[in-house]
Amino acid sequence: MKVHFDERGEGNPGPIVMIHGAGGSTATWFMQLKHLSHGFHVIAIDLNGHGKTVDRNEHDVFKSYLSDIETVVNQYDNIILCGHSMGGALTQLFALQDSSKLSGIILVGTGAKLRVNPMIFEWLENDFEAYIGAMGTYAFAEETDEEMREASKAEMRKCPPSIISRDFRACDAFDVMDRIHQISIPTLIVVGDEDLLTPPKYSTYLGNQIVDSKLTTIPKAGHSVMLEQREAFNSEIKDWHKAL
Repeated sequence: MKVHFDERGEGNPGPIVMIHGAGGSTATWFMQLKHLSHGFHVIAIDLNGHGKTVDRNEHDVFKSYLSDIETVVNQYDNIILCGHSMGGALTQLFALQDSSKLSGIILVGTGAKLRVNPMIFEWLENDFEAYIGAMGTYAFAEETDEEMREASKAEMRKCPPSIISRDFRACDAFDVMDRIHQISIPTLIVVGDEDLLTPPKYSTYLGNQIVDSKLTTIPKAGHSVMLEQREAFNSEIKDWHKAL
């Protein structure tokens, strides 16, 4: 099983392995691969069916994606696993499954339960451009410039609607609200204060349930906080990492 990933930089004690959200790819972490890699070893994964990783079309979607993550994690020691949205759900599941391989996790714009608006499935089935347009609006803070929105929309178009729909259906079934308190490793929780897709209350719940956690809310950022406010986002990771 070959899983494509991009890696940059060096750092101790181990790499930060980054997992994209629904319909995403390594491009989600462009600003971290470029800037956070100064002092850190950063690895961004393409889950199967996304980016440059071939789709295996397995029945159990999250199990398949967790296998992709495990393939990369097993190559290194002292991993910090970082996941955005759906990637955050996978990060939670991985930590609940076997936290012994991890020195910490970072949960970005995600929740312990991820219900999906039915309109998303309608758009993906019948009007892909309507979906792209909606994400270009709702995945960003009001202040986010048009250039970033258009670049992100171009990336969204690279993933087939069927794969994106598959991702969202897996998210819609995701629910670890009654188990999230079992995560005991250091956890950084990051959310944009204008996140409309996974509102800050989702992150507040995570922070209340995970004992060894730090919650930070970044101003003037929406669901794509790692792109919209990359300097603040990267600084939060650096500061948290120093305290480990």
